[in-house]
Amino acid sequence: MDKAFRAAGEADEAELTSAEQRRFERHEVRCPVRVRIGNRQYAAWLDNASDGGVKLSTACAIKPAERVILQIPDMPPLKGELRWVAEREAGVAFPLLDGYAPIGDWLKRRSTGS
Repeated sequence: MDKAFRAAGEADEAELTSAEQRRFERHEVRCPVRVRIGNRQYAAWLDNASDGGVKLSTACAIKPAERVILQIPDMPPLKGELRWVAEREAGVAFPLLDGYAPIGDWLKRRSTGS
């Protein structure tokens, strides 16, 4: 299996742990979302989020593909990259656009109720 899609726990010893690789603080979230991974669409839950990406969970197994479009309530669709898959969970990374992190803004709006 491609290195980018290895299941959790299969990393090479020389690789950094996921906590070491993270650059952004994670925030626990429980929010229903729609996600397109490759040519498949999933109803999913957003489990946690940061400025750099999200962790999703679905009711069915996720088929790995590189292209991801995530639809979060009250946000335009976000294009991202699938970073890992573990059966019914997945990590999606989003590029920062000139230092702008749309997920971070969404998290702030959620926490303030705006």
